[in-house]
Amino acid sequence: MEKTLKALILSALIFLIVAPSFSLDGNGSKYSTSKDSISYVRSLSFYREFYKIELYEHAIGPWWDLFYNYPAASEKLYLDGVTMYHSFIEAAPDGPDRESLIDTLMLIYDQRMEYFGGEGNVLGRQGIDLLKYGREDIEQVQKAYTLLRRSIELEAMESKEAVIFNFISASISLNRKEIIDENQVIEDYLMVRGILDHMEGMSSRWKKARTTIDEIMLKEDIFSCKTLDYYYEPQFKQNANDKTFLEQVISFYESSGCKDSEIYAAALENLYRFTPGPESAHNLAFLFISRGDFPKAASYLEMAVLGANIEKETLAAWFYELAVVSSANKDYCEAIFYAREAILNNSDFGKAYMTLGDAIIASRSNLGDDFEKRAAFWAASDKYAKAASLDPSLEVEARQKLIDYKGQYPSKEEIFFRDLKEGDSYRVKGCINENTTVRSRI
Repeated sequence: MEKTLKALILSALIFLIVAPSFSLDGNGSKYSTSKDSISYVRSLSFYREFYKIELYEHAIGPWWDLFYNYPAASEKLYLDGVTMYHSFIEAAPDGPDRESLIDTLMLIYDQRMEYFGGEGNVLGRQGIDLLKYGREDIEQVQKAYTLLRRSIELEAMESKEAVIFNFISASISLNRKEIIDENQVIEDYLMVRGILDHMEGMSSRWKKARTTIDEIMLKEDIFSCKTLDYYYEPQFKQNANDKTFLEQVISFYESSGCKDSEIYAAALENLYRFTPGPESAHNLAFLFISRGDFPKAASYLEMAVLGANIEKETLAAWFYELAVVSSANKDYCEAIFYAREAILNNSDFGKAYMTLGDAIIASRSNLGDDFEKRAAFWAASDKYAKAASLDPSLEVEARQKLIDYKGQYPSKEEIFFRDLKEGDSYRVKGCINENTTVRSRI
């Protein structure tokens, strides 16, 4: 420790003796005289030797001589200066001194651009550092946001993923402080989305960056359904048959809770062409049920029940859903057929019996005269009674319907004139096409 300390003191003394004093009023040009040449070489030699062994506190003096008096000598000067000031800032406690060090770091970036150009690249690095060290100061975040935006505008498809990530991070931070609104954050996201789309397939690194940024945006709950529609509508026309694109659209809409969107529905339907199957057809059916589009729901349920290797209980449930949807479409004969199919696959399905009873009553307009229409209530009552016996949760509803519809049975006189008596078997015609028992209303 003592030897190290002596070495440091000796290094400092050597520099003070041999190195010429440097002025802060340099003219910014390369050395051109013999005296300038000696000064330049000495400063360069001392700063590099100290820099190599990370004795930045000793390297910084001759480095500043070069920075002010020979600013165009080497771009590496600025790279090393950034490294040293990173170290100084990270070692400094919060306060005015640290803020001054951050300002100096920004000055290094500014002068690098002045003498060596590369504005897009350097602004990105500058913005990242300003955000890193000034995140707690919202004014610094605003400055970083501006620098990063300009970098992306200049670099476009050459933008670095770190610049894009920090730009979105700054945008979200400003939104949280209500300095920019959600529409601006979305604009910022859409600004980089094209770059991400372009670069995603080039490396796993870019794919990860894309995923991370998307997750951040979704977590912030900034996306609105209207904004998603605005963004995806023009793209959808061109990519309607791109499986990867469709999966992306579906993921965004589902994560954002925007399942009512027409674009979401169209994406699901188009994706179904790539991955048809009973499960996906059933999922589509429920989407259209939730949207009140019962004809489309019925068409997808019909595809679902035609699938292979479906368990009988599942098939019964899907046929029951198809019966309900068919009733909603006023296709009562189809509802009767599907309710019966549900019962064939699950004979204890009380709800299917209830739906079958309702469909029988609704279909009675297809029968003949008034007597035949009233006979439909007999067949329906048989189903309600069965439902009550199978499912206790349906008993109250089923019993009430039995009471209500008993008043719709034919009268004793009507039964007599048909040459029938109570207890006789009677076949209800039409798509009901079922035997039942003759009963009279009281």
